[in-house]
Amino acid sequence: MSALLRFQPSWILESLPPGQVDSVFLPLAPRASTLFWFKRLGLRLYANDPVESRALLLRALLQNQGETFSPENLRKFNQTLRKPIPLTMNPFRSWEGRPFDRVQLDYLFYWREAALEIPESVQRDLFWAAVFEVMACWIGLARTGRPPPLAPDELMGFMLERQREQVFAGTEPVYALHLPLVELGEEVEASVFLLPLIIAEKGRPEQDLELLFHAWFRGGGDLVAARSEIEAARRGWIQKWDGPPAYPEMLRKVGQAKFAVITWSGGDVPPRLHEEIIAEPFRRAFATVFPTSTLHVRAACRETDEYDFLLVMRRG
Repeated sequence: MSALLRFQPSWILESLPPGQVDSVFLPLAPRASTLFWFKRLGLRLYANDPVESRALLLRALLQNQGETFSPENLRKFNQTLRKPIPLTMNPFRSWEGRPFDRVQLDYLFYWREAALEIPESVQRDLFWAAVFEVMACWIGLARTGRPPPLAPDELMGFMLERQREQVFAGTEPVYALHLPLVELGEEVEASVFLLPLIIAEKGRPEQDLELLFHAWFRGGGDLVAARSEIEAARRGWIQKWDGPPAYPEMLRKVGQAKFAVITWSGGDVPPRLHEEIIAEPFRRAFATVFPTSTLHVRAACRETDEYDFLLVMRRG
C-alpha cells in the first residue's frame, strides 16, 4: 500500500462552498511548500507538527514572512571542506553507502555543527530547511544511480538561493506550531479542520527522507530510534489497515470548524476498499458533529491503480 500523499490545495478548496473558507487548521501538516497556495490566497493558517524536525520546516518556509538566509551567514556557514573529516568523529558514519557517500557524510556532519552556531532562530531554521532539500536531492539521485550535479557546498548554496524565491509575506498570519497532539487546543476558530491522513507503510529506512532528516537533526545515525520517536509523536493519528486511528481524539480537535476534510492517496487496492476501511469509519465517527459528507475520488495513475481521496464533512 503506497502512503505517498499528493496534497492538492486547489482540489480541497474547490470541494468547499465559495466564500465560506477564511482559515485552515492542520493538526498534522504536510510539507510546508504544499501549503504556499493557501498562504497566497490570504487564508489564515494554523499548521502543527508534533515532530520537531518537521515543525521547523513550517517555521522556516511557511510562517516566515519573507526573511532569507543572509549573505554573511552564507559565507560563514557554507564553506568548502578542504580535507576529509575522520569517519570515527562522524555520528552518521553508519549511513555510508546507505545512501550517502563519504564526502556527503562529511558535509552532513559539518552542516549540523555549523547550524548549531547560528544564533538567530529564523536563520538557523532556514539553514536546517536547506539541508533537508539537499538530503532529498541526494536520496533521489541515489535511487536512480545518478551522480549529484553539483558539489555539496554548491548544492547547499543553490537550495538557500531557491528559498529566496519561496518565502514571502502573506496578508494573513500563519501560525507554525510544534505541539503534542494531545495538547492542541480544542477551540480553534478555523473554517476548516484539514487532516492529510498518514497511512502506515513499511519501507527501506535508508531511503526514507523523513527518518534520515529527523535522525540527522537529532545528531545521531540510529534510524530505528528516529522511527520510534516519530511514531510516538503521531500515535493515534495514523491510519493502519489492521486498526483505525483514534477518532474521538481527532474529533475533539475540530474546534468551531464548519468543515472537516480528510485527504489521502493510495494504490494497490481498489477505491472501494478505501471507502469501506477509511472513509466510512470517519463518516460514522464524525457524524454527531458533521452529519453530511461527500467522498471525492480521483484517478492519479491508471496503470498503477493510484488514486487520491477527499472526504468532505459538513457541520450540522
